Amino acid sequence: MNVGESSSQEVDLNLAPIIDCFTVLITYLLVTASFLTLAAVDVGVSATGTAPTVDAGTPPMSMMLELKAGGDVSIAVQGGALSHEIDINVKALQNSTQDVSELESRLHQLQAKWPQITDVSVTADPTILYKNIVEVIHKVQAIMPKVYISS
Repeated sequence: MNVGESSSQEVDLNLAPIIDCFTVLITYLLVTASFLTLAAVDVGVSATGTAPTVDAGTPPMSMMLELKAGGDVSIAVQGGALSHEIDINVKALQNSTQDVSELESRLHQLQAKWPQITDVSVTADPTILYKNIVEVIHKVQAIMPKVYISS
């Protein structure tokens, strides 16, 4: 046997099963991607806006909305000329989801009473579903121009 000779065999690579696997994988990815819907929530605030004119002696009014486990929503208004914090509780519906129409009504009442409140901070219990948080935020954005998410 010479050192220069090789005893290699020619191998045919069968590509049909590999192509079949990739076809099934691509089909699976396309089908699952069509079921995914991501809701974008625009909660950003421009940093170039003008600062509101507030009397230095009184703190600005603020509103905080808290989504609680069980579907209740708590609205807290504080600051400004208020001597104490105002708490409003919106009870959940029978299926433990947020009563969005009642929440909208209460927010309209609060905005009519205190038009200087232009933003609201939203917090949620960790057990609240993401889609419920997004639904509430979209409803609040229709009433209040600025919505912040806080922890």
